[in-house]
Amino acid sequence: QLLLETRNKTYFVTFNVVADASRVAGGPFTLDQGKASHDMRLAFAMSVDKAKLAKDVCSEITCIAATGGVIPKGLHGYLGDISDPLATFDPVKARSLLQSADPTGGKTKDLVYTYDPENPFNEPVAKFLQSQWLVNLGVTVKLQTIPHTRFITERLRGSYVLSRDGWAADYNHPQDWFDNLWGKAAGCPDMSCSSGYRTKAYDDLLAKADSEPLTVSIPDYKALSRQLIDDVVYIPLFYTVDAFLFKPYVIGAGSNNMFDYYWNQIQLTAH
Repeated sequence: QLLLETRNKTYFVTFNVVADASRVAGGPFTLDQGKASHDMRLAFAMSVDKAKLAKDVCSEITCIAATGGVIPKGLHGYLGDISDPLATFDPVKARSLLQSADPTGGKTKDLVYTYDPENPFNEPVAKFLQSQWLVNLGVTVKLQTIPHTRFITERLRGSYVLSRDGWAADYNHPQDWFDNLWGKAAGCPDMSCSSGYRTKAYDDLLAKADSEPLTVSIPDYKALSRQLIDDVVYIPLFYTVDAFLFKPYVIGAGSNNMFDYYWNQIQLTAH
């Protein structure tokens, strides 16, 4: 029998949303450009067919489309299946949004998507995104590869307008995501922050959520996730999946989001 288990990692695209003296990327997606940049971010998100991505890149085995927010299904803080509007694929609306926000195409000219090629997912994902943006938006996005260590360092400095991003939970608590990726706690906008995203509303709610017991804080962490969605800080791509193939007489094998079950707990029944 085949067992597919969603793991603790999410892949997404990060926009650079802050331009200041320390963040050299700039670009058309920054928050200070108001509705036009918001609509461009939303257009780029809605022009990507996440279900097709999971099928083409992962054969729907090693990943599934991320439709429930940045936190994968099975972990505290998951929003629920098909609950992230940024996972919606609507190329007609996407092109309309882009046309209104960038009627001449000047803002989205010469865009570059940067990724590190060492992970086998990253190159096919980059080429898929490039194709989707060209076909569904009419925007040509160049691809740039940077070695992994340099890539991470430069991404966290705000060097890229569009970049490969992701996070693997260290433990099953939403704090591990929201403290480390966005807002003041993570060092945003200028230290260890891929997007630069920081707002007072985010910082205030995160401080409240972090001070609460887990059972009380979950609604606040979900509200933080919706702030990221409303501000279109990322494009959700997929959650990673582990595949296990067992004979039916093997009992107790498998995994959860965080770890594989211990081998010394597996039983072989009569067969």
